[in-house]
Amino acid sequence: MNIKLKIFFSAILVVNIFLVIYYQSFIYRAFFNSDAAIANILAQEIINQDSYYPSSWWYVNGDIWTLFKHTLVIPLTLFGFEAYDIHTIVVISFFFFSLFITYKYLKKIGTETKGILVAFVGMSTLYSPMYAREVFGESAYIWYYTAIISYLYCFYILSQEETKERKIWIAGLFIVFLTIGLVAENPSRFAIYFIAALFIPLFLFYQYINIKYKKIAIFFTLGILLGIAYRYSILGHILMQVGVGNTYLISYDDLPTHIWRSFIGLANFYGADWGEKTAFTSLDGITFILKSMLYPIAFFAPLYYSLKNKSSLNSFEIYTISIGYIAFFIVFGIYCITSLHINGLYAAKENIRYIIPFVLVISMTNGIMWKFFSQKVKLLLILSIFLAYVSILNTLQRELSQEVVKDRHEVIQTLLDNNLTKGYAPYWHSHIFTVLSNNKVEIRPLENSSTRKIGKWLTNSRWYDKTYIDKNTFILIPKEKVDGFEKTSKELDLLEAIKKIELRRYNIYIYNKNPVNDKN
Repeated sequence: MNIKLKIFFSAILVVNIFLVIYYQSFIYRAFFNSDAAIANILAQEIINQDSYYPSSWWYVNGDIWTLFKHTLVIPLTLFGFEAYDIHTIVVISFFFFSLFITYKYLKKIGTETKGILVAFVGMSTLYSPMYAREVFGESAYIWYYTAIISYLYCFYILSQEETKERKIWIAGLFIVFLTIGLVAENPSRFAIYFIAALFIPLFLFYQYINIKYKKIAIFFTLGILLGIAYRYSILGHILMQVGVGNTYLISYDDLPTHIWRSFIGLANFYGADWGEKTAFTSLDGITFILKSMLYPIAFFAPLYYSLKNKSSLNSFEIYTISIGYIAFFIVFGIYCITSLHINGLYAAKENIRYIIPFVLVISMTNGIMWKFFSQKVKLLLILSIFLAYVSILNTLQRELSQEVVKDRHEVIQTLLDNNLTKGYAPYWHSHIFTVLSNNKVEIRPLENSSTRKIGKWLTNSRWYDKTYIDKNTFILIPKEKVDGFEKTSKELDLLEAIKKIELRRYNIYIYNKNPVNDKN
């Protein structure tokens, strides 16, 4: 039976990996957004300015990109790979690296091969369009998951008495290096995602987690101190725009609605949100209902069985499980009571990505606890994976993807046909075309497209200088913003376009000189 289950989970994992590669290579091209494109854009600016922290680049939200996707994008850009291909290579490669680190750590703490396969299957299944898009498309927060597992792997090495001195130094210096990068990038996020996640469980469950802390504390603290010093040495030479730092608490009057929307976001993340007018007796309706019932079981099963079998778990098994749940509830709690999704239900459903690192840890703990699960729970977990396959066509959104890709290609080709290579657009419609065109077209973001206010959000200040482009330039406006753009242009007496090209989803306004309004 064990051999058959290993073959079964191995087969599912192979299918999952195929779907992840297929999604990233062909489907995500339609959902590729300007945030995802920043790694390519920033890497190109680093190369152009010969500086890892370009002085004219506007960083945001307190994030000084240090150890992130762009780090891997830089060498591939220098080698001349196509821009979107670079994104695909980096994301897929890092996904495999994440699986490798997870495998090494689970092996260290004594997880059986079958449990490791269960962990991999849980992590790699495409549960919903949002899960696919955020975990395997944009692939931002999987970096934090991998960092957490890397810390745990090093903590394990440092806590073992029999570890050789050479390995102690390698693990310790890796902790220092990783911590410097993460602290330099954003100390506030580091405090929540790493200090709170890694050390609150040690404080709360010290009687169950028998780990030697001295070496861990020394290397970790050294990394923090050096990271703070490194960050402040960078801050004086870069531009920083305020963003999420303005997050505020939701009033008690609005809090119940806000919390409920957060739970809808969680349901959407796992593909259990059935939206409006889904027929109760349809396959979709039944699938959504079953997902709503089964995914909470899959989510909380490791917690329940760890409490039930805590005497049979080793320290690092307890530690890993407690990290997943405690950190998840910290981040989800913050999400519930703050303005991270203040713009209504849509934002609540789409911004839930902050929980990704710890959701992946919880998925991994299903593998740790598999040996303790009852047969019924095991069958329910397998059924939850099967439900993801039932709705895989909805998750992949192939028809929508083909339509969007066609529209994006139309924009790029029209611009090239008209010899328009430098222009501007609203943020969410800018960087994507630069990357998808392999930098043949450079579209830079406007902070306010109606007033043509220059961008200070993940942009370069030199893009708005008159010397950047002052002839045969354009502004790209999505159809839903056209009326406001044209109305404001007339009211403010802004530079008038000499030509307008109307496409299916966009209008292109062509100018004989730079049209941005840098007076705002």
